[in-house]
Order: sequence, then C-alpha cells, then structure tokens
Amino acid sequence: MRGPSRSGILALVAWSVAGAVGCAPSAEVRGCATSAGCPLDARCVSSACVANAPPSVAIALPASPQANALLSFDASASADPDPGDAIVSFSWTFRALSGEPCAPPAVAGTGPVVPVRFGCPGRYAVDVTATDRMGASATATRELDVAPLDGPALVTVGGDVAVDHVCTPTPWCTTVAPAALQAATPGLPADQVTFAWTVVPPADRPLSSSRRVSFSPSAAAASPQVAIETDGEAISGDWVFQVEARDAAGVIGTAATRVSVLNRPPVVTKTIPSPDHAFDGAQLTASGEVAYTVTDPDGDPLRDPAVEWRHSGDGGSTFSGVLLSAPARATFAIAVAYAAPADAEHLIGGAGLERTILFGVSDANGGTTAESWPIVVRNRPPALVSAPAALTVDHRYDPVGLAYVADAPLSTWADPDGDPLWQVPGSDTGDPECPQLDLVAGVAHARCRLPFTGTPAAGNLAGLHSVSQTVQDPWVAAASTSTVSFSIGNRAPAITSTAVHVVAEACGPPLTCCSMSGLECIEFSAMASAGSSVVPSRWADPDGDPLDVHVGAEGTITPVQPLVCTPSTCALQLGLAEYKACGLFTTALPVTITDGLDSASGTLPVERGCL
Repeated sequence: MRGPSRSGILALVAWSVAGAVGCAPSAEVRGCATSAGCPLDARCVSSACVANAPPSVAIALPASPQANALLSFDASASADPDPGDAIVSFSWTFRALSGEPCAPPAVAGTGPVVPVRFGCPGRYAVDVTATDRMGASATATRELDVAPLDGPALVTVGGDVAVDHVCTPTPWCTTVAPAALQAATPGLPADQVTFAWTVVPPADRPLSSSRRVSFSPSAAAASPQVAIETDGEAISGDWVFQVEARDAAGVIGTAATRVSVLNRPPVVTKTIPSPDHAFDGAQLTASGEVAYTVTDPDGDPLRDPAVEWRHSGDGGSTFSGVLLSAPARATFAIAVAYAAPADAEHLIGGAGLERTILFGVSDANGGTTAESWPIVVRNRPPALVSAPAALTVDHRYDPVGLAYVADAPLSTWADPDGDPLWQVPGSDTGDPECPQLDLVAGVAHARCRLPFTGTPAAGNLAGLHSVSQTVQDPWVAAASTSTVSFSIGNRAPAITSTAVHVVAEACGPPLTCCSMSGLECIEFSAMASAGSSVVPSRWADPDGDPLDVHVGAEGTITPVQPLVCTPSTCALQLGLAEYKACGLFTTALPVTITDGLDSASGTLPVERGCL
C-alpha cells in the first residue's frame, strides 16, 4: 500500500471582485504605474494594465487505485498563465458516480496534493478548483475507477472523520470533540496483537510544544480517542493517523485513517452607506465610512485586514480612504473636478463608472473572506422654493441682435446638494416668445425675444406672458414644475426737444431789401436757393425701440419720408425749396412718432433765413 503524501495549505487573500471592469482591448492599452491605476480585474505589468486570466488546472491520478488504500491526488502541475501571478488555493471535491454504498472522501485541505482513501470500490470523479491571487479560478474534473483491495485486509480502520474546532481568547484551540479512531485485525486474536498509533500532521502544521496531539487512553489502544490542540496556532487541515499492528512474529500490517479538522472563514458584517454629495462651484465631493465587524465562527485569531480603494471610469477623479479601528471602519473620500455638465458623470451614472473598496481578512488557519464593497454616491433632486406674485418687467431693444428682449425673474429653486441648475433640455416653456430659461443664483429667468423685422412692433412682445419652468441638476429634474404669469411693459416714446432748428443759408439777388442804418436806407438783394439739411434726432424711447417717425411738410420745407430708426440714429433730412425773403422766418413741422404700441405727437420748429 502506498504511503500517505500531503502538501500543506496556506490560504492567502484572493480578491474576488464582482462586476469588475476589464482592461481595455489590446488596441487601447491602458498605461499604469501600480495596479491601483487599473480596472478592478486587472493588474499593472510592465507599465500596462493586463487582464487577469484564470489558472490552468492539471490533475495527476494515483496509479491502480484500490479501496482502503491511502491514495495521493496531485494538482501540482497546475499553473497560472499570468506573469507574476500564482495559484494560492485549491478546492477538492470527490463524487461517487455509480451509487456506491459508502460516501466519497471529503477533503478540508486547500493544498495541491491531498491524501484520500475510498471506503469501497466504484467509479468516482474528482473536481479541483484552483484560484489565483486576484480571485480568478478554473476547475478541472477527472474520473477514475477504484478497484477492490487486492487481498484481504489484515488491518482495518474506521472511516475518515471530519470535526470542527473552536478557539478561545486564551488563546487555545482544540477540536470540538475528540475524534474516535478504530483499528482491528480480522481473524487474529485481539490478545495477541499490539497497536501503535502515530500522526502525520499537515505539512504546514508541524507538531511542537504549541501544537499537540493526545490519545486517550493511549496511542497503544486499538480504538483510542484523539484530541488535537494548539496554543492559538493554526489547527485546520487533514491529519493522517497511521496504525501499525504487530504480533509475536513481527508486523502484521499498517493502515491509516484521516481526521479532517474543518475551518470556517471569518464572517464580515458591514454597513455600506450611499453618501450624499456637495458642490462648491469647482468640484463635486462625497465622503463617508463603511463600519464593519469581523468575527470568526471558530473563534480563531484574526489577521489584520487588507483594504484597497479601487476606481475606474471616473475621468481620473480621486477616491481614497484610510482603515481605522475602535470602532472598525474604512473611510472614503471622493473629489471630481467640475467644469461642464458632462463632468457630473464622473461622480454618478457614467458609463463604466465604479468605485469599490476591496476588503479581505484571514484567520489563523488561513480561512479567507474577500469582499467587494461598492460605493454609490446619492443625488437629491432640486426643489421649488417659491414662485413670485404677478409682476411686470420692462423690455429693451437689442440693436446688435435686432430684437426686442426682456428678462423676467420667475421662481426660486434650491438644490440640497448645491448642484448647478438649468432648464431641462428640450422642455417647452409654453410661451414661444420666452423659450429659454437661465438659472441665476437659484432664480429662473425667462429670456424673452422677438426679432425686429423692419416695422416697429413693440406691442407684439409687450403684454401678458405665462412661462412654465422645468428645472434640473446635472442628473435629474425637479419633481414639480412652476408656471408664472407676468407682463412685459412698454414705455412710450417722446419728442425730446422743441428747440428751434435754424437752417442758415447764403442768399443772392434779385430780391432787394432795405435795411435802415439810422435814417439812411441801405439796399441789398436776398434769395435762398434750393438745397437740403439734416436735423439731429429730436425724439427718444426709454426702451430704445425702433420708431416710425412721420414729419409733415410746411411751406418750402419737405421732410424725406418715411423714416424708421432707433432714437440714436434718427437724423431727419429736410428738402429745401428755393425761396425769396429778407430776414428770417420760422415754421413748425407736425411730428408723430410710434414704437408700434405707444405714440407721441408734437412739432419740429424750423427757422430758415440768410446768413
């Protein structure tokens, strides 16, 4: 019979990252300095993010396996294809395929080599799952036929035993109950046989003063009870107990049984918050902490946790934290630079966005619990604060944009997170002249506009308007809308000056006039020729509206009509017919002006005479 062969197990932390984002395709290799700069299921190799590949699993079966023989199954040839990566644990499962009357062996060990013994012949399957450091795993399965033992069993032992263990704060660890061993020599008188039990501990659990095995009543009993205990050191694994039977003629035979000390991994209880965020005008921030506790079902001493803050798809924003104790918690802080609405997706809702705290903890027996804690930032929608009572706003004329415009401050809105607000794109205000909303310090302003088409029409913008406001922050719209009615006013134009406008002209013959100098008459001739003159603007509009100006003719003065202009450019050209006169004369031209809604009337005094 083949002697037992065991390889120890040492379970290492294997990160298991659910829903992780893979590395970029080979056409878009992502550079890195450390693995922290890579997506969650990748690592940094030669300054590039490399996706983690699962191990390749190989199983070597024992030759000519027989029931009751101690057999060795070997997966040492398994390998991980990633440079710098390695397999950290194996999981073994044996299954009966042909309805054998005895249970297949159970394996507690996690090493690449396990010793097992089948209690009866039959067809079995063995499944081996190998897991690498980053949590990727692969499984291989092989089938084998176990033959009956070739020859009678001279020494028989009881079946394999699986027991739990418990540790106390002393620290002291032991099996929960002693395991009962059984040995017999069928057909031989019991009083002629002596027994000697020895133990082969797991390879990484050597016996010492702090790790002990005791037999009761002794190791020479045919069926002793065995207790395994340590002074707080690792205790789990497959312990192989060998028995040798002798009689007066020598060694009758040997047999072995296995006591598997089971280990349950640590249990992590945590509270993962969904933190609110804040906006300070330059960046979006959020922070919080994950409070957690770690307990071990077996009472094992715990190793210090390993924590990593991983993030991707956030445009290079920061995600960091520290691990604190008393109470145990992992803090986190997020900062996202904000310059445009698209930057908000780096905090919430962006494609490929993920922030995860990777947490791992092990017990003294190598039992490992690895978890991924997703951190999802919360957004609170904006809300309506107040709506104004009825109001009236003036309009103005935009000479550059050639339009009548008005700005009406409407409802006040607030965002609990301080986020920037704006009109929901594509939303309808219900007013074709006021389609645009701008949020200024939380107040929605209706931007009203009516193009000027060449004819004064202030009345087409002035009057009652009703604007519906639909407001959003970078992610969601407010739960309600607000509709405000207001009036756009119009201020009437005015004739700003009644001053006399003198048109000075050179005069010539044949008109003869007499001008007295004392008692003497001095004769001269005077006649004004035809011409033109320009009168600067004599009208104004408080809103700067274009005006339709009508000036009537009088005597020899005929205005050039029609005249549509803005007040600052309303120079009036006058046509002057030839006239004969001595001295000066004054005439008043009738004037009517309108902005398309309101009008004003008056006169334009004009004085004409020779120099």
